[in-house]
Amino acid sequence: MLYIRTGKPGHGKTLNTIKEVDQKAHAEGRTVYFHNINGLQPEQLKASWYKFDDPEKWFELPNDSIIVVDEAQGWFGGRDPRARPPEHITRFETMRHSGHEVHLITQDPRYLDVHLRRLCNGHVHYWRVFKSQQLLRFESEAVIEKVEVKSSFKDADKKTIRLDKKYFGVYTSTQGQHHFQAKMPTKFIMAMLVISAAVYMSYRFYERYQQKLETQVAALQAPQEQAPSAGVVDQVKTSVGSLINPVTSKPGKKALSLDEYLAARVPRIPDVPSSAPIYDELTKPQSYPRLSCVMSSDEGYIDRNAKRYRVIRTQEKAFICECFTQQGSWHKTTFAYCKNTVERGVFDPARPDPGARPDLQQANNQPQQQPQQPQEAPKGVTVTRIPYEKGRFLW
Repeated sequence: MLYIRTGKPGHGKTLNTIKEVDQKAHAEGRTVYFHNINGLQPEQLKASWYKFDDPEKWFELPNDSIIVVDEAQGWFGGRDPRARPPEHITRFETMRHSGHEVHLITQDPRYLDVHLRRLCNGHVHYWRVFKSQQLLRFESEAVIEKVEVKSSFKDADKKTIRLDKKYFGVYTSTQGQHHFQAKMPTKFIMAMLVISAAVYMSYRFYERYQQKLETQVAALQAPQEQAPSAGVVDQVKTSVGSLINPVTSKPGKKALSLDEYLAARVPRIPDVPSSAPIYDELTKPQSYPRLSCVMSSDEGYIDRNAKRYRVIRTQEKAFICECFTQQGSWHKTTFAYCKNTVERGVFDPARPDPGARPDLQQANNQPQQQPQQPQEAPKGVTVTRIPYEKGRFLW
């Protein structure tokens, strides 16, 4: 099995590799061989760790052993793709037969030979958060080459871990004594300042609102404290009255009693809520029901609608006759009225006569005007009036 472990300098890739490999080797009873881990002290570890000299001879180590090589790009780095891969590279193709497990540590997987990247069984990358002791550990079955892009690990298994201080003295790291100091990025600090300012402004706004509300409540309570205390019954009446007659009621209008208030909301017709007196102003008539009646003696139609409409049967045939308003609602009538309306019609006094002109009707309703008196002759002109008699000539 070949594992590639990557991470930028100071991101804890070597420390966590030592920790994870040591725990696994101790649990499985396996031996660990390492190379290029500066100052490693095997006596402080749980498993058996041994140093070996030539990483290119890794396949000559005992079977079923675990092999760790730090800064592996020095021996397993990239090569000319036109050249034949060397033996210490091609041996990874059959490493499963010998039971070897190799962990190659480097900063970037692209530093290693492409042949190894294609044979890799697991890629572990460590990402340090704000230069603190908290790390993000990403693990993927395939090699993720663009490790500098955080979105590349969207499909990888993510785990949050911390640097174990117990392993600081296990090996020598040039940055082990001074690089674990958290440093927040400027954008993060600015975001925290903006959030803090928003929280402070919200608190100040809420505080001022509370002060204003308390002032208004105190102003409303002051007249009540000066007035003489009323009895319990008066207080109850006042509370009920304020509920029945809210502040929005018109001034000067007589307040309703509790019985009047409830009676105004009781429907006159139990099944019609709009028949309550309180809705009288809203339910004034805007139209009247104009009935349209339909009668049928079709046997098929009667059979299909026998449960919906009433059926009148005679010795000769059966009939269905129902009446509906212009709004489509059903209106109950007698069969005789329905039949008579269908056959003979019904007079509607609200319908104007055909051809009647509304302007003539209005003219007939207006009072007749008195005939105009003859205008007086203008001054300075002599006028002689001769009475007219029928059958007598005027000349």
